[in-house]
Formats: sequence, structure tokens, C-alpha cells
Amino acid sequence: MVAYTGIQGQNILIISSDPANPTEGQIWYNSTSNLLKGYANVVTNAWASGGNLATARRRLAGAGTQTEGLAFGGFSTTVSNATEEYNGTSWSGGGNLGTAKDETQGCGTQTAGLNFGGTPGLKTETEEYDGTSWTAGGSLNTGKKNGGACGIQTAALTFGGGAPATTVTEEYDGTSWTSGGSLATARLSLAGAGTQTAGLAFGGNIPPVSAATEEYNGTSWTSGGNMNSARSVLGGAGIQTSALAFGGGGAVTTTELYNGTSWTSNPTGLATGRQELAGAGTQIAGLAFGGETATANTAATEEWTGASVQVRTITTS
Repeated sequence: MVAYTGIQGQNILIISSDPANPTEGQIWYNSTSNLLKGYANVVTNAWASGGNLATARRRLAGAGTQTEGLAFGGFSTTVSNATEEYNGTSWSGGGNLGTAKDETQGCGTQTAGLNFGGTPGLKTETEEYDGTSWTAGGSLNTGKKNGGACGIQTAALTFGGGAPATTVTEEYDGTSWTSGGSLATARLSLAGAGTQTAGLAFGGNIPPVSAATEEYNGTSWTSGGNMNSARSVLGGAGIQTSALAFGGGGAVTTTELYNGTSWTSNPTGLATGRQELAGAGTQIAGLAFGGETATANTAATEEWTGASVQVRTITTS
């Protein structure tokens, strides 16, 4: 039998408890559990059912993470001002928006959320959430619906939208909106991910429906890799170099992953095909909720588990 030291040139560490901050590829023997363990990259890349929204709705906005999500606005039987908070298992009621709206945008966290734009009309209103209630923020310079968004409450980015489709980008500093660099391609009903200085815009309707991706550096947009499937009214999550796109026009289940250069289609998609949905979280732990199926509004929530580095028991024989 070949010793581990003969392969890797080092002994396996014997410790009584797992290390607090292991590095990828590290291997150790836990003398308490009598198990050989390692810190390895684990790929799941699949959606699983989460708790349903209290109110089925489409054209809503989202923010936060998989375990601390935020859903607000949208259209159920009427335009909604409802806010719901997700704890990783179920949704509960939050403070209502000051103004009911759909086709609206959002970003931030569950305790520091941001909402802006939407319909009826082309709204300029911005509202800020503190985990309990919404208060008025600085107005957009250009009223819009169905724009893309990313960032946090004090450093947000909105781009595109309409109508008609626009290239307009605006940046928020927690008080007011100022003009940013214009998108190369005017479009609405697109998705976004990332931050104010490292944003990502993908999909949308020019018309026609687009597969284009653009990357923002805090000043200007440049072209990224095209999506494999052109679509609009889709959901998005993640950051510029690790993004997730899901759902879209035609109530599709399609899911794609971006690595900062190109998109890869995931073999399995959403369990519930839908359009006009909202998203939150990351490429490792994403959240999809609400939207419209081929027949009706949906309250369905799905949780995405992607590739992650975690402690794994090593089976030996």
C-alpha cells in the first residue's frame, strides 16, 4: 500500500475536532469521531422547494439572501404594497410599502432593503426598508418600470427598463440618485446581479428578446458572454463573477450560471416554470419566488444549492 506521504509528501494531521478554518484540499483524521475527513468542493446545482409566499403574485421585487429574503410589491388580483420576509423556511408579513406598485425593482438586504420604480405609470419613488417599515428615499431622475437592479441600500444600481426600453443607469448613495454610464443595449425586463461597482445586466427585451450580458465597473458597461437562452422577465442572483439566471418569458424552468466570462446551462431547472418572478441570494445559495406560470400567479418558492466547499467524510476501504 502507498502511504499518503508518498503521494502528497506530508503526514495526515490527527486532531480531536475539525479545524475551524480549513483550506480546500486539506485532509485530517478526527480522533474523536474516528473519521478521515477532507475539505472539498461539492457540486449540487439543484433547486428544492421552499415555503410558499402568503400571497401569490407576479412582477414583484426581491432582496436579501436565501435565509433572510425579502419580497415586496407585485400584482396579485390588484397592484400590491405587501412585503414578506423569508427565514429560510417560511414567509411572514413585513411592513407595507408606502405605495402599491408592480413591475418594480429592488436590492439590498432584509433589514436594509431598497425599492424603486414601477407602475402604474413610470414611478420615480424610492423607499428604504429597515426590517420593520418603509420610508421615503431620494427619487429616481428617470421614472421606469422593469429595470435591472443590484447593490445595497447605500450603494445601489439601476439600469435599463422603460418604457420604451432605455440605456439609462443610475447610482444611489443612500440619499440621492445620480447618472451612471449607459448600457450599450437599451432593454427592459432584464435581470441584474452584483454591486454598484461590479454589476451585471443580462437578458431582457430590446425588442426582440435578448441574450446579451453587460458588466459594470462603476463607470461604464462592457460586453460579457451571452446567455445560452435569450429571455426576458427572468430572475437573477449572485455577483458579477458568480451569477445565477432562472425562469423567464414563456414560464420556462431554464437555469444558467455565469463565471465572469461565460454562461453554462444547468441540466435541471426550476421545478415550477415561471416568468415575472423575483430572485435573491448567491450562486451557491439562491432563492426564486413568486411570478406567473403558464396559467396563473404562483406563490412557489425554490431554494438553489450550488457548488460549495465543505467538510466531507472520506470513505476508505
